[in-house]
This record gives sequence, C-alpha cells and structure tokens, in this order.
Amino acid sequence: MAESIDPQNLTPGQIALINEGRKLEGIDLTLFGYFGGPELQGACIGRMQLDEDGRLPAYNYDSPEDRLEALVIAQLLRGALRQAIPLVLDGVFDDVFAMRTLEAAEGDVQEFITSAGAQVVDLLPPAYRRSYTAGFLQRFAVVVAEVSSEFESGWHGARTFAHELAAYCIAKKGIRHADTEYGASLGAIDLDRATVGLLGDSSVLEGAYRAAPDREQPDPQGWFVPYDPACRVNAFLYPEGMPTTEQVDLLEHQLTSEVPEKYPGPARRQALSSGHLQDISPYASRHYFLCPVAVEQAVVDALGFSQLPAEAEWEDILLQIAWHGAAEHPTWKSYDYIAPGFGGEHAYVALVAGTDERESPVLTIQYLGEVVDDPEPAE
Repeated sequence: MAESIDPQNLTPGQIALINEGRKLEGIDLTLFGYFGGPELQGACIGRMQLDEDGRLPAYNYDSPEDRLEALVIAQLLRGALRQAIPLVLDGVFDDVFAMRTLEAAEGDVQEFITSAGAQVVDLLPPAYRRSYTAGFLQRFAVVVAEVSSEFESGWHGARTFAHELAAYCIAKKGIRHADTEYGASLGAIDLDRATVGLLGDSSVLEGAYRAAPDREQPDPQGWFVPYDPACRVNAFLYPEGMPTTEQVDLLEHQLTSEVPEKYPGPARRQALSSGHLQDISPYASRHYFLCPVAVEQAVVDALGFSQLPAEAEWEDILLQIAWHGAAEHPTWKSYDYIAPGFGGEHAYVALVAGTDERESPVLTIQYLGEVVDDPEPAE
C-alpha cells in the first residue's frame, strides 16, 4: 500500500515531479478530479455548472486541506505522464527491434513477450499475445507517438481502442516510475484515477484484460478502427480510411475552431439594452447554468420564435442541447450545434463562454448561420 501524500510536506522528488508536469500543457488538471474554482479554469462553457450532487465542482472539498491534496495528486499524475512518454516510446521501439530480430531468426517471440526483457509489449492484454508481432507492435508504436503528442498539444479522448490502450500504458508506466524514482506515493488507486480521467469509460479496456473465453480467437487488428466516423486516423494504422460526410466536417470544425464572443465586456450590456441579446438566465438556471445566459436575437428570428407566447418553452429547446454539450466538453470555450424550431426551421448556433464588463463569467447562444438541407434526389 502506497504511503499517503502530505501536501504540506512534499519530498524533493514530489516537487520535481510536479514541476515536470507543468511542461505537459495538453493535460488539464480537471481530468484527474481537481476543480480549482472558476477563477482557475478560464473561459469554458462548463465551468459554471452544478455537478450531479447539485454543487459547484470548486466547492467539492470539505476543507482547504482536501482541496490542496486534490491539487497535488493531480499535479503528480500529470508529471508522471510526462516522465512516462519517453520511457514508453523508447520501450516500444526496443520491443519492435527485439521481436523483428526473433522473427527473422525463427525464435520464440512469445517467450520474449513474457520475459523481463520486454519493455512495453508485456503491458498489453495477455489474452491477445498470440497476435502480437513486430508488425503489429510497429503500428502500436505510431499510436503511442500520437497519444504522446496529444498529451502535449491537447488531449480530447481516445479515437480508437489502440489509442485508449496507449494512454493506459503511459499512465501505468508513469505511475510505476514516479513511485519508484520520485517517491510520489501514487499507486494503484491513482492509476484508476488517471485511467478514468483520460478515458472516461474504461469498460472496454477492462474487458480486454480479462481472459478470453474458451475457443475464442481474439483479433486485435480492430483496435485501430476509429470509434466514430468523424475521427481521423493515420493511414498507416487504418488504410481503409473514413468517409467524408457533413457530420464529419461539422465535428472537425468543432474540434479545431473556437467561436469568439460577439459581445465581450461592456458590449454585452449594450446588446441587451438594444435588443440584440435576450436574457434567458431564469430558464438557463433550470438546466444548471449558474452564470447569466443570453441568446442572440438573430437565433430567435431564425427559429421563428419571435411570435410565441412568453410561457412557451422554446428556451428549453435551445438549452437542453447546450447543456449536453457543456456537460460532455466542459473545458471547451464554445460548442456548435443545430437548434430546431417548431415549424421545421433549423439554425446553426454556438454556446460561447465569455465575460461581462466586470470580468464575471457569462454564456451566450450565438447565431452562426442557416442550416441548408440536402437537396432531394432527382427521380
């Protein structure tokens, strides 16, 4: 059992690991359960929502000491990830070379996989060992490199099971290394915390590590197939590629573009006074948005809501989708979606995080454009 961490009396090794983790800018501490309060989270669409227990995430600490401990653990985990990146990359390349040499000499690759000489391949699910070849591991090495890059530039989740597995291997190797070399006192409990933070749902991962049923021949080649058609995967990993669709283009835009706030600072009050914005904060609070929320009049007009009575729940139509987007991607600064009207109208809108003239957090539903339906096929 790992020793408990004393945030008030950190060891030199723990301090060094925390400093190392600060270099890994693509990993947000909220992934590992630390919510430092709205003032530390920056402008993001989910920062002013209640959690499932009806409280602000920033206040999910019984004392300042608990909050500090959560911060330190998250920082140590981030440092462990960064330390593990070169270890796992070096190890997987060493394993590829060793396995390719054994295959050329008709040696026992399976014996190598279970030996002390294996660096990374021994971390992969044991039930699939018969499928691990140098070629397979070479593809996995590309995945590890991609995941490592995304840890640096911004981690948004695993695109394939291979990416999920690579993130797990980096976390496992990193925590082992951090505990051994830095005295980080993380251990198995914080490996679970890191796994859930990086992957969200780890049920597929857990299933892969269970023993395969009798007579079942596991085929890990499917590990490189994207979970979602909207995902893009290196052609070396998945030569078949994914189709280009309107939905794919929309999601790519969402992941690579942030919608700027149209009415920042003092401009927001002016827009509310002039009617360019409508305040819908009372309706938004039903959906757990605690900060002021406004909708652009252009959205109301595009959806044909202008003539509806005040008690109509058109705001709920806009806010329900916005809530799901904010809950799924709380750290994003904007979230694009299609808003429906009652008469078949649709509008392309965005939930955008910003600040008012007092630098307080606000949200705005902004109009992006008309949704053009696909033309009917000619008969």
